Parts: sequence; structure tokens; C-alpha cells
Amino acid sequence: MELTGLLPAAGKGVRAYPNTATVPKSMLEVDGVPNLQRNVELLRDQLGIRDIRIVVGYQGDVIRRHFGDGARFGVRIHYVVNDRLELELPYSVYLGTRDLTTPCCMILADECYVGSNHIGLPDAAAATDAEMLCGLIRAEYAKEIRKNYVVTLNGDRIVDLREKPVVVTDRLMGTGTYLLKPPLFRHLAAAFEPDVRQGPRDWTTWLASLARSGTTVRPFYLTGKYVNINSRDDLNLANALVRENGFERRRTCLVYIVDNETDAAVRPLTQYSAVADVDEVVAVSRRSWPALESVAALPKVRLLIAPDAAAPTGDLLRLGCDAASGNILIFSYGDDTFAPGDVSKFLVYLRDADLVIGTRTTRQLIEQGTNMRGIVRASHVLLAKLLQLVWWRFDYRFTDICCVYRAMWRSTWELIREQLTSPGVEVFPETVIEVLRARGRIVEIPINYYNRDVQTDRVRSQYQNLQTFLRVVWLMLSKRVRDLGVGKPPAAS
Repeated sequence: MELTGLLPAAGKGVRAYPNTATVPKSMLEVDGVPNLQRNVELLRDQLGIRDIRIVVGYQGDVIRRHFGDGARFGVRIHYVVNDRLELELPYSVYLGTRDLTTPCCMILADECYVGSNHIGLPDAAAATDAEMLCGLIRAEYAKEIRKNYVVTLNGDRIVDLREKPVVVTDRLMGTGTYLLKPPLFRHLAAAFEPDVRQGPRDWTTWLASLARSGTTVRPFYLTGKYVNINSRDDLNLANALVRENGFERRRTCLVYIVDNETDAAVRPLTQYSAVADVDEVVAVSRRSWPALESVAALPKVRLLIAPDAAAPTGDLLRLGCDAASGNILIFSYGDDTFAPGDVSKFLVYLRDADLVIGTRTTRQLIEQGTNMRGIVRASHVLLAKLLQLVWWRFDYRFTDICCVYRAMWRSTWELIREQLTSPGVEVFPETVIEVLRARGRIVEIPINYYNRDVQTDRVRSQYQNLQTFLRVVWLMLSKRVRDLGVGKPPAAS
């Protein structure tokens, strides 16, 4: 069966604000890819669809700029403009189908599918006389079902639909995948013509009225994972599901900042390169010397020399991250205070987060002789708590935002890269601030922290001083003041 694709993407996405302040909800990124693009690719790859209609409205130019005519995605995209957003989803579907004479597969643009079986939908549609198929999926929790819809089945026929049920009696849940045939288009046209103001406002309720009146509606049972992205929590869940899918195939790169030209800075490179979970180690330094060059000959290690011999630490980080080849980036620092064995901790928590930061303030994991005691420890905790206070509505809990040892997704790095303005070590707390401002999910985990040099009574750092402390304070306050100029969310229609 030859199908046309239909992706209604006109809504304002008020419930997902402030994420939707400058982009439509369908263009929120899941693992660095706009969700609408994921659905275009789903239609193309699983259903063989090449003609796709996207109904645009709020921030429609963002969608047009990204997709163009669809050629670079291997499809032909036609845009249908909905300038009456108050008429809701049924009107978008009406606009998208009113001149269609062949069946179409419609997927709501704010829904994310992972590992689904949409490939079987055309055959299922060809084998039935139904005017419409609804995609149903087994939900794990009742909470998911209460945000979607349920159906009443009579054999292999749907005879009723109910939006957002209060009482859940079955785990079968309706999704936003539909296969629509021309007879249904005619029902929709009759509902909106000649006066569009008389048309239905709720899609599920309207479908329920058709099913109850005898229109043949049948189920298509979907497998895989599914998220209806209506909030920041939904977006975080979609990210987690996509990242978990094939996590073992992701490439992990450790960006190692060589800020001091000592043997202590070189020694950890051998240990990091031996970690099975690390695919590449990018060592970034201001200059090379024999000991560093010898370690750079290891199979996984790649040495980058900054073009400026006086490059600040922040520039070294940018150079390393931009050059890294991994989907996952782990940062470490060349003072031999961190444990390569903690890499596995970061990877466990990164499955559910955009950024995982280490904390050196957990007393049980701090070796005697480190610099994370007394006033230094108190200062780091104070900075972390100040960040909590300044962004208190975000409900995060931090104890050490300056720790270099951390992991993030490359898609997260690319999202915040242009907002990182600090040239020096302040770039590390700045990455936390920018992921927070982007409404990302941040997890803090305790890590081991060592003083490995028996010749010194403690780890020394050139950056642990009052000037650096004040620069970090100024950084977070200035960014927060800038955020106060963000406008209010658009009014719900």
C-alpha cells in the first residue's frame, strides 16, 4: 500500500514552556536530533514514505528552515499552514488531508518512538476494510495511560475511545499513530465544511463518536518504547530511552586537559587508555615534551597541541571536545588526582542524564592529603549552594560544580558550546550553568579523589584562590540576571 505521511506540528506547546519559547514543541531535540526529524525518518525508513505533509503554525519558520523541501532527508516535504490554532488538532488534520485521495499515515509530531514496528502498518491496513487504524501500545505504568487515551475493543474492532482516563483497568494505551483512509477524510471534511468554527475541537472525542456510530476502526499493536513529549520530564525520558537503545555501541572519548608539564600529568594517560569503556583519549596540551609524546604513541591516545602556547584552560577544553570523535565525552584533568576506574560510574548515570558531574566533597572518598578539605572544601560547597539558590526553582542539589571530572553527551556539548564564554577554568562551572539553563538533566555522583605524590603534603592548584572564586560567583550571577529578561510563556489557546 502506497502511503502519504502526515505530521501535524502546528501547536504552541505551552505545557513544555520554556523549552518551546523559541522553537515548536516538535523541534525539541532528543539526543541532539529534533523529534520531528525522527518521525520524518521513521516514515521514510519503516514505511517507505517519500511524500510527507507537515502542518505548521507556531514557529513554523523554524521547521521550514530545518527541513527545506526535504531533499537532504531523502523525502519530499509539503507544508500546510494552520493559521487557526484555536481550532486545535482536528483542524490541522483536516487541512493536511482535504485534497488527499490515497491513505496516509499520521504521526503526531511530539511523539517519540524507539524500536517500534511501524513497518507492519501498511500490510495491516491493506488486509482490512477499516476506515482507520489506531496505534496501540502496552504501557508500563498507569500514569502514562492517564496522559493519553484508551479504547474499548469488541473483538478486533475499536468501538469507543476515551481521552485521559481517570480509572485505568488495562495497560493498553492509545498513541498518536494513525492510518487514515479516504472515507475518513470525507467525514472530516463534512465536520468542518462549510463553517470551520463548527468542527470538532478534540481529536479523540471526535474519533470516539465515529466509532460509536458504526465507522470501522481497528487497532494496530505497536511494540517498542513510546513517549508523548508534553513536558521537560517527558523530554528527559525520551532522551533516556533513545540513549539506552544501543548504548553499548556508543563511542566514548575522554578529553584529558594537560595543564601542567609534569610526569604526574602524563601518568594517568596510560591508565585511561587501558579502560575498556574508553574508545579514545584526546590529550590536549599547550606544548609537547618527550614524556607526553611517548604516551601519545599508545593505540587509543591522540595528542593535540594548542595553536597558542598561552592558551587558557577553557580553550584547551574546547579544542579537545571539538576534536573528539565520541558520542560521549568524559573530561579529566592532568594532576593525577582522579581515578580512571570511576569512568564506569559516569557511564551508568549518563544513561539517564545530559551531564554527570563528579563531586570531591564526599568525605569517605577523599584521601588524606588532597586539597578538598577545610576552607577549600567549604568554598566549593558554597559555590554549589549559591548556584542552587540563584536557580532555586530548578530544584537541583549540588555540592561541587567546579570538579573537572565529568561526562556529557556530545549532543549536550553541541547544544551549549556557543554559550560557553569563559576562557579559563571557570568554563567548568559554566558548563553546569548552561546545561541547567537548557533545562537539561544533571546528576552529581561521588568520585574518588587522591593525593598520589608522597613528596607533598597536599594537592596544590594554581586556580584555588579568591580571584577564581569571585569570577565564578560573577559568572553565575551575570547569567542569572540575563535570564530575568526572558519573556513569559505564550498564553494557552
